[in-house]
Formats: sequence, C-alpha cells, structure tokens
Amino acid sequence: MGSLRVKPLEPPGKEIMEFRLSDEVLQFKESVKEFAKNEIRPSAEERDLSGEWDWNLWKKMGAMGLLGLSVPEEFGGSGANCLMTSVAHEAFAEGSADGGLTLALGAHAIIGTMPIALLGTDFQKKKYLPKLATGEYTSGLGLTEPGSGSDAAGSMETRAVKKGDKYIINGSKMYITNGPIGDLFVVMAVTDKSKGPMGISVFIVEKNFPGFKVGKKLKKMGMRTSQTSELIFEDMEVPEENRIERENSGFARVGRATLEWERTVLVAASIGSMQFMIDEGVKYAKQRLQFGEPIIRFQAIQDKIARSKMKLDASRLLIYKSATKKDLGLSAPIESSIAKLYCTEAANEIAYDMGQIHGGYCYIHEYPIERAYRDARLGTIGGGTSEIMRSIIAANT
Repeated sequence: MGSLRVKPLEPPGKEIMEFRLSDEVLQFKESVKEFAKNEIRPSAEERDLSGEWDWNLWKKMGAMGLLGLSVPEEFGGSGANCLMTSVAHEAFAEGSADGGLTLALGAHAIIGTMPIALLGTDFQKKKYLPKLATGEYTSGLGLTEPGSGSDAAGSMETRAVKKGDKYIINGSKMYITNGPIGDLFVVMAVTDKSKGPMGISVFIVEKNFPGFKVGKKLKKMGMRTSQTSELIFEDMEVPEENRIERENSGFARVGRATLEWERTVLVAASIGSMQFMIDEGVKYAKQRLQFGEPIIRFQAIQDKIARSKMKLDASRLLIYKSATKKDLGLSAPIESSIAKLYCTEAANEIAYDMGQIHGGYCYIHEYPIERAYRDARLGTIGGGTSEIMRSIIAANT
C-alpha cells in the first residue's frame, strides 16, 4: 500500500477555522469504507446468524493491507500512524456494518500485534511481524482471566516460572477474541507474585507450543462474527527469547502501550458504527409514514437524530485528539480513557435511539440496527469497563 506516515491534521486556515483530515487520509478512508461495504457487509447478516468464521474475507482484508496497517514498512506493513489506523478502523466499521469482524481486526492488528511492533526485540519483529502483517498469522491478547477482569493485574493467577532457557506457564485466559482461530497470542503472566502488578511479564505464545490448549468457542450476545474462547496453559513451554521486554516489566510497559492504542484505535470503530446507525435511522425515518407523513418530520424523531449527531461528532474529535497525541510520542492515559468512556457509552445511546426510530423492526434480525444494537453492548465492558475509565480519569485529573 506504500507509506502511510502522512501529516494527519491540517492547521486552521485564515478563512476557515476548522481542523480537517488531509485529502490523502480522506481518500484512504473512503477506499477502506467502500472495500468493507462491497466485500464484508453483504454476508454480515448470514455470518452473524451462523457464528461461522470466514477465512476468505480475512485473506481479502490482508490483501487490502488492513491486517498490517500499523506494522513498520520494513516488516511488511504500511507504517501507518495511530490516527491513520484509527481512521481505517472507523471506516471499516461503517462500511462493513459488522462489529464482530471489526473487533477481530482490532484484536489482531492492535492488541495482538502492536506490543511486538512497539516493544519487541529485533528477533521477535523479524520472526512474527511479516506474517502478522499479511494475515498468515492471526493474533490476539491474553490478559483477562476467569477470575480477573477490571483488576487484571492484581488478581492475575496465570504463573510463569523460569526453568533454564524456557518459561513454564500455567493458568488460563478468558474472553479471548480470535482465540479459536489464532496462531499466536501476547500473554501476560505473573513472574514475581511479591511485586503485585509490577511482577508481571509478557510472552509471545504460539498455538503449537507444548501445553497450549484452546477452550470451547463462546456463544455471545453480540459480535458473533468474531471467534472468542478461553485459552488454557498446562505446563506450557515458552522460550525465553519470546518474552517481550524485561522480566516483571510487562504491565508497566507493554500493558500501558497496548491499552492506550486499544482505547484509541479499537474504540474508533465505534465511530463508524455510530455513523452507520444514524444513517440507517435517518433513512428509515424518511421512509416510514405515520399519521400521513414521514416520521422524520416529528420533533421527537428529530431530537433523537440531532442528539445522536452531536454525540458522533464529539466522539470523533475525542478519538482524533487521543490518536494525534500518540503520534506526537506522548502518553495519553486521560485522553484515551475519556475517548473510550464517552464513545462506547454514546454508541449504546445511539443504538437505543436509532432502535426507537425503527420501532418493532429494531427487534427483527433482518434489520441491521438489531445487530448493531447487540454489538454496541460490548463497548462499555471490554478493554476496561466504563467504571474503570472513570476511575482512571479521576485519578489523573
């Protein structure tokens, strides 16, 4: 695809006091949206019903360059910055109307790949990034456990014990997106219990490592087009060379770098979903006749559309701000947390309001708003709950 290290934002001009994406970024955004609309959306309803994974679509996404968008060019990616990657995920979500596949993309390209791209050794980058960029390898992140979610670091039970030139890992990870289909996972495990959250290390785990097992595929309320399962480690052997960063530095270094990308780029997909839901609501409101006229002429309906549009625009600005700060090389714990909190809650509110516009049809599977309504629910839970985001924001204010 060529280099995507472009200047993300144009400064305000003398005549128009407005920040806007450059023409190059806008053209790229449109190309991703059209690809997703033409290649992904037509089968979204069927795949949501069946819960089946489509490798053919995944290969097309790899050929499009989406799977390795933020991987450095020297390792087969496009070298896109955080803003460009966020725009791509926004466009993919809008065009595909497929929250599950968008989630699978984010789990692979961001939380499963960026820890290696950002903090991996030269050996790790050369070995794994080229295959991750093309989609030859599919990845994910192993952080949450059956008994630990919001307190992921403090309650972590998965243990890694060093023996010679290997680590022996025992434990399990829960709700792992791409679990049933993944080739490798970035896994966090406790290496020094006495140090609490500062005693966690991070490892690159391949599915063929001795002791690695995939639990049963989980049946979910939404995001059904993505594959989710538990990962089980029983005396799993991991080479020392597969540890990312120093021992016991995992949560402080890898966790922070990964989660800020997650709370920016993955959440950017909610913007695309919001845009799609609003477009569907407006289209339906223009077609639906009640009391002799289209319901879009009713003030109650206009209120839902107006409030949804305001939330969409505010969400987009928050995501772009967080991404731009990351591209400047700055930490963005507050910005990414605010964006994650506001955008995911706004997506749920918009799903509800656009559902109300559809009336009974929002409860019928053939209408995409029904799928979007279910998919939106995960946003305020995964990647840090809304309650945790509020705690982070308050602690850093």
